[in-house]
Amino acid sequence: MELTPMTAALAIAALAGSAGIVSAQDFSLQNSYFKGFGGATWPSDQDTTLIEEGEQIALPSFDHDTGYTLGIAVGATVMPNVTVELEYAYRKSDFTVRDRAEGDQADGDTTSKSLMVNALYIFDSMGPTGAIQPYLGAGIGAANVEKSAGGQDFDGDRLLAYQLIGGVSYKVNPKISLFAEGRWFQTESDRFEGPEDESFDGKFETFDLLVGVTFAF
Repeated sequence: MELTPMTAALAIAALAGSAGIVSAQDFSLQNSYFKGFGGATWPSDQDTTLIEEGEQIALPSFDHDTGYTLGIAVGATVMPNVTVELEYAYRKSDFTVRDRAEGDQADGDTTSKSLMVNALYIFDSMGPTGAIQPYLGAGIGAANVEKSAGGQDFDGDRLLAYQLIGGVSYKVNPKISLFAEGRWFQTESDRFEGPEDESFDGKFETFDLLVGVTFAF
């Protein structure tokens, strides 16, 4: 299950459009960066209704464990204190799903692949050496989410996704910075399609604590 080339193209177009408010010189390679990150994710638990051909067949309740998030991003400074970036992130968490009607349960996992366009506001440098910089941001994009349990897969494809970001970076040298941040990530509520016309409605929501490193070009 992959994000489509069309989705990626739309996200890149949005990134380019955001950068269009400044000159091509401002959006130069000298102001660009690459970063990688990872950490823990805590998906929200979920109660829903499993239906088949319009009829209720179960009342699943998903109880998630702590999972992990991995991601990369490329971005650039588009105006003083503002950067725009294109990000890919992968999230995975195990869960126990229980039928609230019958009491049956099974183990499974939720995976998410997201492509986001983020805008970050970088506050002025702090600390004795000016190496510390807090930042806040938000992002919008698309995600594919899959829930697997008992040999069955339920897919939510190309869901609208959005996130809020807050963190702080520490400049090791002019080219390398370390950062730590928290994120709230959520998709729209939509239908997850499974085998034999089974489906349920739901969304994917997480809180992430991440660390990473940024390399300036």
